[in-house]
Amino acid sequence: MIKRKSGLNVIYWQMNNTLEELKLNHSDKLMYIEKLEKAMHEISETVEYLNHCENVYRASERRSHRLELENLQLKQENRSLSEHLKTLISGEI
Repeated sequence: MIKRKSGLNVIYWQMNNTLEELKLNHSDKLMYIEKLEKAMHEISETVEYLNHCENVYRASERRSHRLELENLQLKQENRSLSEHLKTLISGEI
């Protein structure tokens, strides 16, 4: 995801440089300028969305890790309680 975001950022800045050059040297090419501005806006929104997806993914990974840890702890507790129950049932205490 980082590679894709950085690629989009490179494209965005290349487009920005082209846009600045068009505005400076070819201001009569309004149609191209407007198309480039719209494309840059789309790229900017895409990068923003990818940032959001990355944040959601990281939060999900953290939650998944916490739940896995809790699951392991509960399994260990269950084994311990099962052994304790067997001991109680067998009357060894």
